[in-house]
Amino acid sequence: MKITKEVLDLIRSGKSINKIKQETGFGKSTIYYHYKKLRGKKIKKVTVSFKSEDELGEFLGIFSGDGSFFKDNKSHYRIRLHIGYYEKGYIEYLQKRLPQWFNKKPFIHIVYYKNKPSCLVFIYSEKEIYLLLKKYLKWDTKKTYTIQLKDFNLKKLEFNLGFLRGLIDTDGNYFHPKKRLSFATTSVNLAKQVESIIKYNLDTIPNYYIIKKKNRADLHVFTLHGKKAIRIIDRINPQNQTKKYTVVV
Repeated sequence: MKITKEVLDLIRSGKSINKIKQETGFGKSTIYYHYKKLRGKKIKKVTVSFKSEDELGEFLGIFSGDGSFFKDNKSHYRIRLHIGYYEKGYIEYLQKRLPQWFNKKPFIHIVYYKNKPSCLVFIYSEKEIYLLLKKYLKWDTKKTYTIQLKDFNLKKLEFNLGFLRGLIDTDGNYFHPKKRLSFATTSVNLAKQVESIIKYNLDTIPNYYIIKKKNRADLHVFTLHGKKAIRIIDRINPQNQTKKYTVVV
């Protein structure tokens, strides 16, 4: 589709790429190509900036729990974090945290189910974040079933507690008043790492069992109750307040 004078004039006027797309029907990639020619490069590159090992571990835990990735042969990279639309407080938390960690706001996409918003997706199309993930995590073709820390080290206490917080905020649940905490994963190796963190970094023995599912991977479940649960909740300080009121496994 040949670019029109109208689009070029809108670019010169300073309108955003999204607004130009809405008004003209041209695709973003086409508009951006001409935007760069007329106004210079617009897209801001990320800068990885974690203030502590705790924050780095937290992000890796969030991705391990609710993240997905895409990479093709044309060097396109896309990292997504999928958060339930009802998890309003946690969405606000990530809207604040992600720009702090990467010096750039993520693109946000809302997924609808039966005409109602069901999921909010934070998206970064950045090679730097993909390389960060591959540096610390490893997975096979099916990420959900195989995700795990690459160089797991129980001596990295701060990192491991942040990692556990990210996992609990995404794939776990906790009830502070009812003194109960749970976490579940289909990754056998991740389950072993979580068990080690709870046992050796937090000096607590969790309840552990496996739920068998027909034609699906086994679900590895950890639960803690009473003072054990409260002590770990207070120690890792989960940020997803919605999890307090979600039915646990």
